[in-house]
Amino acid sequence: MKKGAGKIFAIGFLKSLLFFVLLTTISVASYKLVMHFYGMEDIKVIETIPSVKKHTAITEARIDDVSKQLIFCVDEDTGDIKKLILEIFDCENVMLYYITIPIKTQLTLSESLHRELVLIKPSIPGFLKLSAITGYLPKETVYDYGVLMIEELLNIQISYYTVVPQSIYDTVFETEIIKPKANIRQSLEKLFPREVFSNEFLEYLHTIKTETQLSNYIEELYAKIKSNLSFEDKLNYMDSYLTTPGKNIVFEVIAGENSNSAYTINELSATKQLRTFLGE
Repeated sequence: MKKGAGKIFAIGFLKSLLFFVLLTTISVASYKLVMHFYGMEDIKVIETIPSVKKHTAITEARIDDVSKQLIFCVDEDTGDIKKLILEIFDCENVMLYYITIPIKTQLTLSESLHRELVLIKPSIPGFLKLSAITGYLPKETVYDYGVLMIEELLNIQISYYTVVPQSIYDTVFETEIIKPKANIRQSLEKLFPREVFSNEFLEYLHTIKTETQLSNYIEELYAKIKSNLSFEDKLNYMDSYLTTPGKNIVFEVIAGENSNSAYTINELSATKQLRTFLGE
């Protein structure tokens, strides 16, 4: 006896429905296993996505009276971080500070940031050196996340960041070995070298006398670098740069302890150091 067309359709529909339910169950179970494996909270996938967008928005530049610019010196071919400097510019008091942050600095990611980065690169550890982050994160966002790491590490808010190819960086900065202070027993190996303006750059600065000259220099520089602060917004600092005397430019290394394998930031000393520069 032949089955009716309606009955055949109903049987087929039920089979399809059961298959869909089975597939959904497997997907949910797999998701829960992944969340449990990485120690994440049992939340919906749709709730996980906005957290990435929330952190990415931090890289939007701000114009501050006391600006904090993070300068990445990078290899032009690989994008690897070679040097890292925090520039603090107190526009009101026309004080300019350049603080070297060793790229071999050890840092521990916060639980929330580590969870977010695991979604991008599951193998990223919670404890790593600054120099290693380019090996875990895509080049499109690695410097943005570098900003987040420095913000956590130093407990400050970065105003904007700039990525400078090493060939350009080397025309502005050079490495200077710090001599031990008098009457203080300190090995040279314990002192991490600081980044300072090169003599060639200092000579060039003396030739800049007008806003037009400085504007042209910044515009030429912006064609060779990457920054989340636009050229137009950068010009807001132009007058303050022009009126900053050389004696008000300070070069230091973030407070910490240097060893052959790593640099460990002294949180208490570094906080005190930065508060002085920030006028807090």
